[in-house]
Amino acid sequence: MNLKRILQYVLALVLAVAAVYFFYLQFKQNADVISAYNFQINPYYILGTIVFGIFSALIGPYVWQLYVNDYVKNKLNYFESFSLFCTSAMFKYIPGKIWHYAAQIALMSSRGISNAALIYINLVCFIGFMFVSALFAAYYFLFCVQILVWEVAVLIFALLIVLDVIFINWNTSIVNYLIAPANRLFKIEIQPIKIRRSLFVYTQALYLLAYMFIATALYFLARGIGLGMPFPNIFSIMATISIAAMSSSLALFSVGGLGVREGAMFLMLKQFSNIQTALILPIAARLGFLFIELLAVITAVIIGIKYGYFPEPAADRQKEIIREEVKLETNL
Repeated sequence: MNLKRILQYVLALVLAVAAVYFFYLQFKQNADVISAYNFQINPYYILGTIVFGIFSALIGPYVWQLYVNDYVKNKLNYFESFSLFCTSAMFKYIPGKIWHYAAQIALMSSRGISNAALIYINLVCFIGFMFVSALFAAYYFLFCVQILVWEVAVLIFALLIVLDVIFINWNTSIVNYLIAPANRLFKIEIQPIKIRRSLFVYTQALYLLAYMFIATALYFLARGIGLGMPFPNIFSIMATISIAAMSSSLALFSVGGLGVREGAMFLMLKQFSNIQTALILPIAARLGFLFIELLAVITAVIIGIKYGYFPEPAADRQKEIIREEVKLETNL
């Protein structure tokens, strides 16, 4: 194991330990309040959490499928994209966020799409996701919480919209500049793909829909475990998820955003809910979505094996993933 790999694991471990210690201190400082928490399970709300969580999990593979099908001649059906996307997504829990892309490269090796194109597609999806997250978070803070005067808030929000429109219209030229570091990082020439502008608008609308599903799932989860959460707070929950998602996505060495997402959720929830909700809901959310992700991965693997969506037997596929990951790591 090389030094870079060791550093990645150490940083991931430090983040996880820091998060556990942070929540331990918070629980200790608020022991009296937490002890008064009336833990009650409502199976109907929990069922609602699972249903809306699954709805949100189905959107990611669909967005990815749209971009891939805009590039390849042999189009993927949804079950195929779900199987390939969710199977590769489980590798995000290995530090460094490289295994996820290496797994995609290995699983898509026989689909007529280059490694560089896959990396580009993931980059474009990430940028679109970040725009939606930033716009919604900005709208919440600027107009709902009103941290700035009205004129400044309108100017900042309008600027974000303009930047999004600029990216949609001139994404090829912009990504030319953005992929320069990626080309040096991965030691491959990533060339921009000509993507329809309407596709960017459509996929951003899908990301917004995913946020609505996740916020509804968290609302049901809070009610399902006895946390008092008024329904009007669902808009605040969407802003909470936006901030948490951006934070965990930018934490390159975290294990699936572990610790970073929970910390961001705690800081946000503390602004509009009680300390019980701020401490308990992030942990419950992590456990709930881990269950949904595990369910998605198991289903994806079963579908992939049953319908032959995987290009190689499982053992050979794992070896290919390891080879791709080692190659990427070596070029870092």
